[in-house]
Amino acid sequence: MDAHPQSGATAARYARNDSEASGRTVCASHLGLGEVIAALRQRLCSPLVLGCASGPDGGFSSSTDPSTVRQWLAEIDGLLARRAAVLAEGRGGRWVEDALRDVMDIAEPLLRVTRGTVLEPIDLVEVARVSAAAVTLGELRTPSVVTGADAAAPEPDAVGLEALALVLDGLQGNPVLAARLTRSLDLDGDEPGLADAASPELSRARANARLAKQELAAAAQRLIAQPEVSEALADRFWTERQGRVVLPIKAGSLSRGRGPGGVAGIIHGSSTSGQTFFVEPNALVEDNNRLRHAQARARVEERRVLEALSAAVREDAEPLRQSMDAMARLDRVLARTALSERLGGVAPEVYDPSHPQAPGLRLPSVRHPGMVLAGAEVVPNDLSIATGEGLIVSGPNAGGKTVALKTIGLSVLMAQMGIRLPTATPADVPLFRCLVTDVGDGQSISANLSTFTAHLSHVQRALDAAQHDAAGTLVLLDEVAVGTDPDQGAALAEAIVDRLVELGATVVVTTHYERLKLLATRPAPAPRFANAAVGFDLEELRPTFEVRIGLPGSSSALAVARRLGLPEVVLSRAHAMLDDSRLAVDVLLTELEAERVAMAKAREAVAEERRALAQRVAQLDARERGEEQSEALRRSKAHREATQRLGELDAEIRRRRQQLNRAPLEEAPDGQAPPPDAQARSFAGDARRGLAQQAASRPAPEGVPPSEVSVGDRVWVTSLECEGDVVSVKGRRVTVQLATLKTSVDRDQLRPRTRAAKPRARAPKGGGKPNRARRYFGSDANRFDPGLDDVVDLRGQRAEEAVTMMEVFLDRAVGEDRDVVLLRHGHGTGALRKALREALDRLRHVAEHRAGLSAEGGEAVTVVWVKG
Repeated sequence: MDAHPQSGATAARYARNDSEASGRTVCASHLGLGEVIAALRQRLCSPLVLGCASGPDGGFSSSTDPSTVRQWLAEIDGLLARRAAVLAEGRGGRWVEDALRDVMDIAEPLLRVTRGTVLEPIDLVEVARVSAAAVTLGELRTPSVVTGADAAAPEPDAVGLEALALVLDGLQGNPVLAARLTRSLDLDGDEPGLADAASPELSRARANARLAKQELAAAAQRLIAQPEVSEALADRFWTERQGRVVLPIKAGSLSRGRGPGGVAGIIHGSSTSGQTFFVEPNALVEDNNRLRHAQARARVEERRVLEALSAAVREDAEPLRQSMDAMARLDRVLARTALSERLGGVAPEVYDPSHPQAPGLRLPSVRHPGMVLAGAEVVPNDLSIATGEGLIVSGPNAGGKTVALKTIGLSVLMAQMGIRLPTATPADVPLFRCLVTDVGDGQSISANLSTFTAHLSHVQRALDAAQHDAAGTLVLLDEVAVGTDPDQGAALAEAIVDRLVELGATVVVTTHYERLKLLATRPAPAPRFANAAVGFDLEELRPTFEVRIGLPGSSSALAVARRLGLPEVVLSRAHAMLDDSRLAVDVLLTELEAERVAMAKAREAVAEERRALAQRVAQLDARERGEEQSEALRRSKAHREATQRLGELDAEIRRRRQQLNRAPLEEAPDGQAPPPDAQARSFAGDARRGLAQQAASRPAPEGVPPSEVSVGDRVWVTSLECEGDVVSVKGRRVTVQLATLKTSVDRDQLRPRTRAAKPRARAPKGGGKPNRARRYFGSDANRFDPGLDDVVDLRGQRAEEAVTMMEVFLDRAVGEDRDVVLLRHGHGTGALRKALREALDRLRHVAEHRAGLSAEGGEAVTVVWVKG
């Protein structure tokens, strides 16, 4: 079957549907497919397709061929991938939709122009819009995909782009024709026309006509101003008759003998009353003729331009037809894509239900599509059934049994149309060739059908379908065999579903009959059945709308009646009337439901405790890493200070040596201290030996320096013994962001590290105020001049990482008895500043915090008062 059966030669092709042609039988009333079709129709953009989207199917095709449906689903993948690529190239907005809105049905103008007809401007405008849309939408095409040369494209984008290329096959935008038509047409008037820029000759001819008209109007005004003419005028204005300028002359002036009003000329008509004649004065005849002649030349040029434009369209007629077909296909793909996005849909895996290794129907965390479109809050459910088996759904009224039934049927129909399904992960959907449903009350007075007989008519259709194609038949029965004697109805219902599954059909039924709930307990080789139950909250006395596969459900009729407010005396009497066996089964099912709910709550509590424990462990790990980095930084600082002191001493030694060179060296007497320069040399030597021993005691770093370093790499700084992120690289000097500061080191001091996930930190609670550093806070706060250890740079960090770094920094400040520190977070969007200050409000060892003064950095920093 053709993946795009709507292609063809006439407008009707855009509305064609191939459901019947494929041999597919559907009796699926009341499932909600009409709402889905309406949602698709609302997402169509082009007048071309919208004009043909009537009918129950909306002009959208469906198929039971897995390869065809996979192709349709891949088209959505391709459109999303290509649109994202074009968006990344700098073209934003809804440009695809905007381009499709200009696509009209130009089949009839193209047919006329190919027969030699000269198109009028209104036809050329529609052709121009279609041609321009083809040029714009041509950006969705990629030559490498069309030719199949894009072997490096990642899956599934490669398959999707190839599918999209087939949709766009025939899309041949002609930018030259589109630009010529757009330039030649004028849309500013009441009706489309030719623009002056259509040709230089037309521009000159129209300019001459406008000049002639201006000169004629000026001549008429001068004539009106003459006294002998003014006396004969009925009104002091000129007008036009038959395209010529005339003056309104009073009829009473005819008696003067020189013509009306004493003005010689040609009469072109009179008023309705006969009191005014419209006369072309002889003085205006030549100017009128000049204007008419200029207008005639302009019309001749307009005709020539229209012929030339029509000839250009005639040459491009077949590519335009193919482009129109391609854009019609694209419009439908776009509608399916937009609906899939609205549903938050996931592409399903589709199968032939007759294949021996095909999986059954599986819908993970599925939501009813119609309810999602309506904006309702939907409880997702895992629904599944093996092909050729039966699923018995039971539970209280208004608990969601029918919704689950409709969700299954509607999901199958939507998959057959190539629409993504509202599931959490890809669903498995057999493409059943026959879908028979019995949902709702089928009573019909005109057809002489009661509720019971209407249900049986649907059952008969299901049995006939199962006889013909059991593996390809899905039967959905809502409250099977109701509307008659309960005992006989239950027996009939059991026989019906038993026979359908025995034939090999896939059956889903909702019921309150206990007999059907017991079908799942029968031993092999009886037909296979499974139970499913909709939940009921015994404490709140309301349904939960959760579906659980594997358990039967209690109807909870008395509980529902109590929730609806029936008198207790009636409920007590009903309870007393129940026989012991029925009451025992209902009590057992109720107890099972209560135990299931309790176990679910216990599992949820254990899971929450595990999450809290994992979070706490991650927080402690983060603090430990921070303390390790802080210790490494302190060692590094001590090393730098010692090195600096050593350099100062070396400079002092050199100075003293110069002094000694200029004066004789005096030996120190016995028992006295050596000269100062000797002391300095001794201290410098000791310091140098101490630094060498400290470096020698440190184990050699493992690994080798990275061959390349890029911004964003996670590295280990061997000299500081801590990890950080690379923020800049200049030659061999690399700037690394550590937990609390940035440092610049040589590339040989780096080792590559794998980036680990950052834990979330939870701020401790608490309050209290120390009594120090008060001068830096309050309305008369002094400027705080921080030292190197009093500042932490959090710029460029994510909020969670910044909060963790801040907590480590503040803990170290408390340990080092520093009561005022400064957080440097920058301006940015303000999100990081907000997150940090909110976390500060929760820390028990933070007495107060404020935004920086203008001299401190303003809102780009936060000054914090910590208590020891």
